Amino acid sequence: MCHFGASELHVVAAFIGGITSQEVIKLVTKQFVPMLGTYIFNGIDHKSQLLTL
Repeated sequence: MCHFGASELHVVAAFIGGITSQEVIKLVTKQFVPMLGTYIFNGIDHKSQLLTL
């Protein structure tokens, strides 16, 4: 297992990959509204935030 700081890289990579694939499916199927804004994920504290302009 990889550890960096207090975070496990493979878990963070899987989480970001899951969110990315969900948004791609939304764009391809045109069935749901994709996220509007910038998604920020803090892998150390395991917190996320969506910033909109």
